[in-house]
Amino acid sequence: MRCPCGCGEKLQLSLNPSRRPRWTVHRDRLRRVSLQPSVRQTAGCFAHFWVRRGTIEWCGDSGSSSVER
Repeated sequence: MRCPCGCGEKLQLSLNPSRRPRWTVHRDRLRRVSLQPSVRQTAGCFAHFWVRRGTIEWCGDSGSSSVER
């Protein structure tokens, strides 16, 4: 998937249960996708978001580095 912030970064999320980190995909009755856990970019745009019921829900720390400098 492409980063929803608009930076154009290609995000690759592992769904393989034997790998870490990994994400799980769920679909509701309307086939809307949800991902668990949240997605966090640790470089570049530092996006941090959830995908819930086909909608991007931004975390409050999105856009800021997780490491205080």
